[in-house]
Amino acid sequence: MFQQTIQDVLALSEAGPREEDILACLCWVIRSTEPFDCGEIVSQTVSGLERFVLDPGLGDLGPAAMEALGDEPTLRIDTAAELKTRAPKSPSGIASILVLKLEARNVSRAVLVLGHQRSWSFAAAPLSRIRTAASVALRLLLQPQSAAESAPGLITEVTRLRTKVATLEAEIAALRSQKLKQRS
Repeated sequence: MFQQTIQDVLALSEAGPREEDILACLCWVIRSTEPFDCGEIVSQTVSGLERFVLDPGLGDLGPAAMEALGDEPTLRIDTAAELKTRAPKSPSGIASILVLKLEARNVSRAVLVLGHQRSWSFAAAPLSRIRTAASVALRLLLQPQSAAESAPGLITEVTRLRTKVATLEAEIAALRSQKLKQRS
């Protein structure tokens, strides 16, 4: 799982500077592990509430979900009946939601909100992997496009992660080779 998370971060870092490219990559990363029908990132910054839509359909549920999350790291609502009780103005057709707290600089609060038409959709979701990818995407979305000083830091981090991946892949290959020798 750790190696896959590193691959997700690398994919996001190489998605490009455009918002739509980052969001498309994040959708691909999340859907590779967990299906969803609608989703968005909602963040509270000094300039106000910012919303980045992954797939439309949540309506105004995103900001309300951020409020409902409070100080908790995760909120999962698994059935349409529970969703209607807790969020009376939730969009029709959504039976379950997942709300994950995100971290980024210069953000007082941020969440990823995913919705699905199937009940219990997010019961086995890899929360750590999704949260990490969404947090990286949020950082990329909020970074100033003209800030040349932020690019070297990102390039250094990508280089460090690539080295880590290469090291892990070499260790895996060595272990596989050793295992094959033991069988012989």
